[in-house]
Amino acid sequence: MTDARATALEELRTTLTGTLVLPGDADYDAARSPWNLSVDQRPAAVATPADVADVQAILAAAASAGLGVTTQPNGHGAAGALEGVVLIRPSAFDEVSVDVEGRVLRVGAGVNWGPALQALDGTGLIGLAGSNPEVNVVGLAINGGHSMFSRLHGITARSIVAVELVEASGAVRRISDADDAELIWALRGGGGHFGVITAIELALYEGDAIFGGGLLFPVEAAVPVISEAFALARDVPELGLDIGMMKFPDMPAMPPHLRGRIVASVSLVHVGDEATGRGYADRVLAVAEPIANALTTFTIGGLAAVAAEPVDPMPTADFGATIGVDDDAFAAEFVEAFLAGAELGLMRCGLRAMGGATAEELGSELSAVGAIRAPLLLSAGVLLMSPEIDPVAALQPLRDLAARHGVIGGVPSMLGDGTLADAYEPAVLDRLAAVKQRVDPSGLIRGNRAIRPA
Repeated sequence: MTDARATALEELRTTLTGTLVLPGDADYDAARSPWNLSVDQRPAAVATPADVADVQAILAAAASAGLGVTTQPNGHGAAGALEGVVLIRPSAFDEVSVDVEGRVLRVGAGVNWGPALQALDGTGLIGLAGSNPEVNVVGLAINGGHSMFSRLHGITARSIVAVELVEASGAVRRISDADDAELIWALRGGGGHFGVITAIELALYEGDAIFGGGLLFPVEAAVPVISEAFALARDVPELGLDIGMMKFPDMPAMPPHLRGRIVASVSLVHVGDEATGRGYADRVLAVAEPIANALTTFTIGGLAAVAAEPVDPMPTADFGATIGVDDDAFAAEFVEAFLAGAELGLMRCGLRAMGGATAEELGSELSAVGAIRAPLLLSAGVLLMSPEIDPVAALQPLRDLAARHGVIGGVPSMLGDGTLADAYEPAVLDRLAAVKQRVDPSGLIRGNRAIRPA
């Protein structure tokens, strides 16, 4: 870092109500750490603004010093070194409120889905939350977002009612369809390129009764179980389904009946009565005896238990793709690819069923995420806990599978590494780039996922 930049950041630190951590500070390594611990990002500074005035000061100082600015609430989406960039952590923006009558959830940019879901508990309303309670509400929504409720109500980005942000110029704006239709279109799926968001408002939906949970099956039954789950997804387009494979680590902390074992998994979420939900689940249960059965009734506050994903940062290598087929032949190919990768360190791979409201054209002009025609979104990860694991080799069978059956047109938040070009057609990318040029012509604000490859 040049002396001029260092001086500018030191001066900024003295003016903020919040905090600014610089390289060389004792807490720099902890402050810069992303969710994916395998990413070694080294920003010029890590800022935790206390209020909107702090955000304006950070943007002004970065612009004058020739630095960029990016926002990572929890560190999800980290993909590069962030050299010459001020990293904003918006944890102080922590408001959570539910307008039950208006069916709107309002949260600050630092709020994760866990607290948001707890606030919704007892209201009889649901939001289009992700599967992990530690995922940030704003981050999920502006990057497309997929929920186990998306086949019923659509992709999370489309539920954005309004966004409050600070533009690169320092202007504070509340953006809705009435205020700036083109900018809100871009914010619904275009990521963090268009301003530093301080709050977001999302539409809510009726959902007092919910039934679902996870099922695990022996690997020997994987192909017929997954084939039947695909058929169930086609027959019941409003049912939330996550279908996949996983390999449990051979560790003493694992339950004995799962330790070191490869299993097929089917998680489902039905908004409605238990009897109907159990009827759907019985179709899969009729194929094979499960190793584990966590089906139950629950309220929105218990949604995270369905996926039961890890909630602590860890080093991983991720891969995602949009898959254009969901027939029996693909089920067999998928299982074969996972088993090949599992021998090399692949730990999990899920296939989110699409269709239903995710495929509807209605409202596509309101969101960068349009109608998704593909039936499945693939998401996989390799846990990098040993230097002996080669993530490239472990993920290659799935990359080969996606090369045979992948299509353009998905949800950025589900696509692992890459750029928005992996999710959107060229016309959408052109439109996003035009909005970016209008609101931030100097490129001060950086999204965690580029609009196009560099």
